[in-house]
Amino acid sequence: MGEKEESHYWGDVAPDLRAIDIWIGEETDLGKGYGTRMMQLALARCFADPRVTTVLIDPLASNTRAHRFYERLGFQFVEPRRFGDDECFVYCLNRADWHPENTLASG
Repeated sequence: MGEKEESHYWGDVAPDLRAIDIWIGEETDLGKGYGTRMMQLALARCFADPRVTTVLIDPLASNTRAHRFYERLGFQFVEPRRFGDDECFVYCLNRADWHPENTLASG
């Protein structure tokens, strides 16, 4: 955390943003709460730095299950975007919309 992202995957973005990418595992690992807990911990780590204002994620546009998951955590849809060969949906979670007590209670 806190290191500059040198690949410019996201383009020119402000230094007070963070991006998260999680991979839970095999299909048999889904629906067990692992992703929720992973995101709770990752978001807490991101927002522990008081300078961080927003967290970004970019699930595949076709992954509607991931969209619902992120929306339940408070992420808001921003725009469709192509990253390389992947059609993705960009979502963001602003510090003001992050409620750790709610997400921790649900996991």
